[in-house]
Amino acid sequence: MTSASVFVPTVPMKKGYLTVLVVAYLALYLAWIAPVGFSMAVRVEALDPDGKDAILPIVLGVSGVISLIGGPIFGILSDRTRWRFGKRRTWMLLGMLAGLIGSSLVGAAPNITLLITAWSFAYLGYTVTGAMFLTHLSDRLPPAQQGKVAGFTGAVTQLAPVIGVAIAGAFVDSPIVMFAAPAAVAFVIGLVFVFMMKDEPAPTDVPHINAAQFFRGYWFSPRRHPNFAWVWLSRGLMFLALSFMQVYQVYLLADRLDLETATIAGIVSTVGLVSILFAILGSIASGTLSDKLGVRKPFIIGAGFVLGTGLVLIGTVSSIPQFYIGSAVATLGIGIFSAVDQAIGLDTLPNDQGENGRFIGIFNLSNQIAQAIGPFIVAAVLVAAGGSYTTVYIVAAVIAVIAGCTILFVDPARPRTVTIRIPSQKAVR
Repeated sequence: MTSASVFVPTVPMKKGYLTVLVVAYLALYLAWIAPVGFSMAVRVEALDPDGKDAILPIVLGVSGVISLIGGPIFGILSDRTRWRFGKRRTWMLLGMLAGLIGSSLVGAAPNITLLITAWSFAYLGYTVTGAMFLTHLSDRLPPAQQGKVAGFTGAVTQLAPVIGVAIAGAFVDSPIVMFAAPAAVAFVIGLVFVFMMKDEPAPTDVPHINAAQFFRGYWFSPRRHPNFAWVWLSRGLMFLALSFMQVYQVYLLADRLDLETATIAGIVSTVGLVSILFAILGSIASGTLSDKLGVRKPFIIGAGFVLGTGLVLIGTVSSIPQFYIGSAVATLGIGIFSAVDQAIGLDTLPNDQGENGRFIGIFNLSNQIAQAIGPFIVAAVLVAAGGSYTTVYIVAAVIAVIAGCTILFVDPARPRTVTIRIPSQKAVR
């Protein structure tokens, strides 16, 4: 019996095409991630200053849970979308539109309930759009380009929040503009890539969706795909550490350094601009080196320890220079991780079943679960620590180190699909 065929892209993506893709990816993160680290904290405090510590994790957690549930479904749908506009491009465009509408409504929301509803809608849209970018790469990007491209996409995920916070900081007195402006930029630039995107409908012989296939969008067999399972767990833990880092950053600086919101926006933007060099260096260098050396794990392990060190420095902040240093170290770790994480994810992706959309959806579940449960865990840690933001960051540092070390269990000798036993026949690979 022969093994399932595996499609591996061989035609390199052209530089011009990749440039537009990376810029569109930058624009997406501009609207998607910046609110999590700054804008949402400002908006929640404006609506309910007394309950901000409890409400902010709820806003972020609920949106994460909804994306956790909905994200894989759209991955499965994209694998089976036969519309002439394209199986990935269709959902990318719809996701971008949802993000624009939802973000605009966040700025206009008069209460917390509407705020949660609007941000959940926007966040789901951004999640779907991001998944379609990554799925498109898994469909068409040759292995020889994966590390390098992942380095650039990883770098822009660090640059985008800096630009986003700078925009938000300039409009802290105008909530609608604070959220709608980055969303509009993401939508317009995203459209450029959508209409030049090389995509096609799903094959006509792809089976129709049923309830069992929807369930499979949330599950894979760790026994059949052990490497993918360990990468999935490592990624989830790393994003859990990052969720700890982002939730209370604004409130930490206000509490420890006695700063006003507008001042915090300036500091966060400045720190971001300084740190971005470290993030880009870590992302592009690690992605390129991992391709040349043929290894991924040492970079993930190192990223965990570097990020952990930065989190400790931020959590114990007693001066603005210390915050600068801690942020630079943390973003270096994030940059190293973001490039190699995407590359090792594509390396271990089970692509023998013609369901890249489904497995990319599952891959993204790792960070979506972390982002969904992370804010609730952060809130619980804060309560248990008696309101100590420092303890939150120390716990995050420990999680980051564990995340890096978890990748040690990935066995490079294992194939993407392990032995499957079939009755009355010998095991095959």
